[in-house]
Amino acid sequence: MTKAIIIDDEKNARNTLKTFLKGAERNINIIGEADDIASGIELITHSQPDIIFLDIKLKSGTSFELLAQLPDIAAAIIFVTAYDSYAIRAFQMAAFGYLLKPIQISELNKVLERFEKTTGQSRLQHHTKILIENFDKHSVKKLVVQNVNGFKVVPLEDILYLQGEVNYTRLYLRQDEKLLTSKTLKEYEAFLTDFGFFRIHQSYLINLSYVKEYIKGDGGVIVMKNGMHLNLSRRRKQQFLSRFLGSNR
Repeated sequence: MTKAIIIDDEKNARNTLKTFLKGAERNINIIGEADDIASGIELITHSQPDIIFLDIKLKSGTSFELLAQLPDIAAAIIFVTAYDSYAIRAFQMAAFGYLLKPIQISELNKVLERFEKTTGQSRLQHHTKILIENFDKHSVKKLVVQNVNGFKVVPLEDILYLQGEVNYTRLYLRQDEKLLTSKTLKEYEAFLTDFGFFRIHQSYLINLSYVKEYIKGDGGVIVMKNGMHLNLSRRRKQQFLSRFLGSNR
């Protein structure tokens, strides 16, 4: 049976999640609860859970302060929070999963299904370390890219552009490396737009730092520093020009 704990400073929120988990029929046993950093650390240390449902804001601080004290956690960390802003994009890049309050049962089931397909403590530990690093100075630095072989940690500065392929995305990196992942280009657009990336076309999301040249046309063509020529859609042309020129002032 999967061991789970809930760390949240709202008792009603903890009770709601427990009710949903019982109804999910996923063979999950809630073995403990906590509402602040100190009790959370003690609970994790002594219970060694498989899943931690964790709120961002706790009584005595934030969950990232808790995680910083336990960097070798081997559990899957699932955030349960109403904090729907920058933090969501950042921990989507490294956390195992998240749930927005009020919790939707369908979203809970999706996260649990992902957990059931995940194996390997070292993999989960690495996710936690990257998550802490991303939040160390409130600056997203790395992306955890899952693929058929496991996952790869990719610094954002190494990504030239991303190409959508139906329900998959191919990442083009420096040194001519390519990665294929099951996340959609739309998901990556939501993650990366605030970090120097721009959707130039239905099929492409580029890192503006690697634009070498723009060639005028109906929409135009963008030449990347690796020599690739990528089409710019007509409806995104004005936004691209203002965004790109603004990024180079």
